[in-house]
Amino acid sequence: MIGAMNFADRAARNEEVFRDINERIEQGAELHGVEAPLSFHCECGQASCVATIDVPPAEYERVVNERYHFVLIPGHEQPGIERIVDDRSGYIVVEKIGEARDQIDRDHPQQRHRH
Repeated sequence: MIGAMNFADRAARNEEVFRDINERIEQGAELHGVEAPLSFHCECGQASCVATIDVPPAEYERVVNERYHFVLIPGHEQPGIERIVDDRSGYIVVEKIGEARDQIDRDHPQQRHRH
């Protein structure tokens, strides 16, 4: 169980780094009125993943408004900790479940409210 917890913790840290980067991209797009798809980082938990996904900024904002939702490249999902809730052209949206969801609640007790 210790190994699983370490993996979940590392995955959560990786996801958090890319979520922060992606939110800055999305905020810049909003500031400048960009509507065309932009390259967002895959928000999977794989430390070696540096892939990007073309997503319209408004779609990305819709995803991040849901506390437990993340954008991933198809095939990067981890069935034990997330489930696919939307399958788009070129990317999927997953919802964290179980221990991964609990990890989000522990790391971020209050949901960030976006404007």
